[in-house]
Amino acid sequence: MGAPLQAPAPAAVAPLQVRYPNAQKLQELRENKDFQYQQDIRPDMSFWERFWRRVGDYLNSLLGKTSYNGFWKYVLYGIAIVTTVYVILKLFQVDFSGLFGKKPAAAALTYETYRENIHEIDFAALLEEAEAQGDYRRATRLYYLRTLKTLTDGGFIDWRPGKTNWSYVNELQNSPLQRPFERVTQLFEYVWYGGSAVDEQKFEAVRNSFQQFNQSLTKTA
Repeated sequence: MGAPLQAPAPAAVAPLQVRYPNAQKLQELRENKDFQYQQDIRPDMSFWERFWRRVGDYLNSLLGKTSYNGFWKYVLYGIAIVTTVYVILKLFQVDFSGLFGKKPAAAALTYETYRENIHEIDFAALLEEAEAQGDYRRATRLYYLRTLKTLTDGGFIDWRPGKTNWSYVNELQNSPLQRPFERVTQLFEYVWYGGSAVDEQKFEAVRNSFQQFNQSLTKTA
């Protein structure tokens, strides 16, 4: 028998060479806008955006039904417009009682204007007169104006004719008086702009709220 066959010797393998990309070319590719892939993520909608989207979806679902004729279509549009106007007027603190109800006598409005000078009002005399006449709505406004004067005299707010009530609330930011003053402000606006009648019992609760606030104001001062 002949000699056994032997496997051929393996060929020599060349060592691997690591190749690095050109640094300048790599930087150019990074700065090239064609290779910049990103996706814009829209932030979450605000409360009002979600609210009006739902209103729009609801109206579209109603108006899309064949059972609604042209008359009801315009009725729904009218309701949407009136609602929008109402919300805007409320945000600007418009007195609806003066728009749709009987306006108070002109003589009773000599000091009831947002440009009135709180430093020229005789609160003691006017409060006594308003409470004696049972004009509790007017008395509530006087209590609120007197509170503004007390805050101004104490240096807590910068009172100026024409500023809104909520401007003063914001001026008390980081103060322990902000939350109590916000509550009496809401109470005043409910009585003054709400147009609802205030009887003696309700007014007693209103007066107590203002007195408690003034007591806390004295302690803070």
